[in-house]
Amino acid sequence: MEEKTQAQKEKSPKRKHVGLIVFACAVLLAIILAVCLTGTPRHAITLPTGSADVSAGKEQAGYQLKDTNITVDNVQQVIASMKRPSSYSASVTNTLYWSGSWQKINAMTYVRDGISVTEYKNAQGTADHYIAIRDNLYYAWRNGSTAQYTASTGSISADDTSMIPTYETVVSASKQSISAAGERTVNGESCIYVTVQADNGYSLTYWVSTVSGLLIQADYTKEGDLVRSVVLDNIQSKEPDDAWFQLPDGTNLLEKETANG
Repeated sequence: MEEKTQAQKEKSPKRKHVGLIVFACAVLLAIILAVCLTGTPRHAITLPTGSADVSAGKEQAGYQLKDTNITVDNVQQVIASMKRPSSYSASVTNTLYWSGSWQKINAMTYVRDGISVTEYKNAQGTADHYIAIRDNLYYAWRNGSTAQYTASTGSISADDTSMIPTYETVVSASKQSISAAGERTVNGESCIYVTVQADNGYSLTYWVSTVSGLLIQADYTKEGDLVRSVVLDNIQSKEPDDAWFQLPDGTNLLEKETANG
């Protein structure tokens, strides 16, 4: 009986380690599917769903076109001159549309001195899991867990883990792929907008705040239909508290010498 108990104890850490790897892979898969396969949402995470009749051709409430000198010819230079704040927090809502239905992914992102932590919400609106990026390291853990998964980021960026399109990629896009640009106010905030046509048939429109230098909305469309919308709101320029950058093992990502251990 004692030998069996000992064997179970020896297997337990292995099962825990395997479970953590499976969890981390599921989180990564959810990010990749939502970021790359915008037209085909998957159910890697339990999310609220519903039905919707959405057309990208309809003007959204709160948008007003403004006369400005920003055009498709100079928008890349303007975007290149913009700069994000070094520290901020914001809520991020990704909405995926398909076949008259929709699915939402809600999160909070915290950025400080080049370090990002994203808190993903469950269907009830409470914290489900966290993803952090510091330099070339990736961290993932469940809310309330003492276990964490750590790996190299590879090609995954902080924007990817927050499911935010990186608007700076407009700078390197071919000029022929930019179909529209200008300035609009979004809920009273001055924004630059630019639409880029992708080779896979999608078009992506970015709205970037001229006040904060942050993306506040992005819409993916295909054949005139909206398939994904990303909205950042509740943006706070205040430096996020140290506690947001604390890992389950007690490491604080703000402490450079220990975070990369």
